[in-house]
Amino acid sequence: MLFLAFLFVLCSSTVSAQSLVQNLSGNAVKLSYADIVEPLLPTAISVSAMKTDDKTAVAAQTNSMFDDYLEQFYDEAHPEKDKKEILLGSGFILDAQQRLAVTNAHVVNSFSKVFVTLNDSRVVEADVVGKDSKTDLAVLKIGGNTPLTAVKMGDSDKTRTGDVVFALGNPFGLGTTVTSGIVSALSRNIQVGPYDDFIQTDAAINRGNSGGPLFNANGELIGVNTAIFSPSGGSVGVAFALPSKTAAWVVDSILKDGYVKRGRLGAKIQSVTEKTAQTLGLKEAAGALVAQITPDTPAADSGLQVGDVILNYNGIKIASMRDLPKLAAQTPIGSQVMLTVFRNGKTLEIPLIVDELKDEEKTPLPVFEKEDKTTVLPLKRLGISTANLSPAVRQKHRLGKLIKGVLISDAKKDGDAYKKGVRRGDVLLEIDRIPVQDVKDFAVWEKKSVASGDISALLLIERKGERFFAVVDLIAAEN
Repeated sequence: MLFLAFLFVLCSSTVSAQSLVQNLSGNAVKLSYADIVEPLLPTAISVSAMKTDDKTAVAAQTNSMFDDYLEQFYDEAHPEKDKKEILLGSGFILDAQQRLAVTNAHVVNSFSKVFVTLNDSRVVEADVVGKDSKTDLAVLKIGGNTPLTAVKMGDSDKTRTGDVVFALGNPFGLGTTVTSGIVSALSRNIQVGPYDDFIQTDAAINRGNSGGPLFNANGELIGVNTAIFSPSGGSVGVAFALPSKTAAWVVDSILKDGYVKRGRLGAKIQSVTEKTAQTLGLKEAAGALVAQITPDTPAADSGLQVGDVILNYNGIKIASMRDLPKLAAQTPIGSQVMLTVFRNGKTLEIPLIVDELKDEEKTPLPVFEKEDKTTVLPLKRLGISTANLSPAVRQKHRLGKLIKGVLISDAKKDGDAYKKGVRRGDVLLEIDRIPVQDVKDFAVWEKKSVASGDISALLLIERKGERFFAVVDLIAAEN
């Protein structure tokens, strides 16, 4: 059975795409990329990372049909060395004077020695200045004093679908290789991180191209090759690059602070679907729906509320929910921003002071005393059954004492609630923005819903500390 998976490129690019640039000279047509590519070659580097204290051989290069070949090649080239764990990738020189280079973080993660091979085959040791796991970028400091050639930065925001691109990298450890293609799509979300915003290209990217540069037809850097979509691990013409604008911001932050400082609002958000927009009374399916407010955060202090829809961030329209985390992350810590929010049919302006995003600490699971049975109430119009949060229910489902709501004890698989992601064990906090703390609360809601002729209900659900809204189509009331 064919299995598709996103693979971070551990050793990468080869065959070229058939996009053509025509240079007219009189009546002759010259079909060649050579004049564009030649000055780019010295900017690319091959990166090898190894563990010098590990005497056992580990095939970490490719996990492919080339493993045996590469292992043999390495042993023949370095007969005096013990076999070690080696990872091969790519990169590029960012600043020739400061001797700075960029690669992917996963290429140099947990490795004790890093070497870069320049285009003229010189091998130089490098130090890792800093890494960022959320964008998979690492900054290197190249040793020695040999001359270097840096890339010319481009504006990835000006990149358009259909633009010709060139990828440089070290596929399968073969050395600097050039491939070409076009930009297939922009702003791709491949669900590998909270800030996904990739350039998709059909240029051949394979294992080993991780961290290599992506250039436009003007020879300007517009991306960092990071991942491929493949059934086998080889190129199938679907590759992803981090935009150069994002990469530049990450590198600047690493050089300034040693790590990437990101702004935080303190609100957990979700997309606004067409159904959600209709339910809330929005004119279009845009913005970011606030599903949860973290206590003692800028969002909590500003007065932002669960159920609000953030439409604009400092005057910038939030066309998609994914726009907001990126804007917040790149806002300087301590800055005041203005949020335009839709709440209960009205538009509000809410000022908020951004603070720094920190890694969340895990809290121990609560322990409760046991208690006997709990009454279960089927809600036919929603296709679910609910139960009160007795101590026994809280213990069984590991729910904290402060959570207020009712347990989803069952969700019918053929019901719309199940299709919208509602599952057994979830906690229902609100229905149509009305708090629910006891199964008896549904009687008032159901009577009102039937009288109003409602065809859907807005549910606020909590699951393992995370909250989300679900718009559920109602089953027609029985006469």
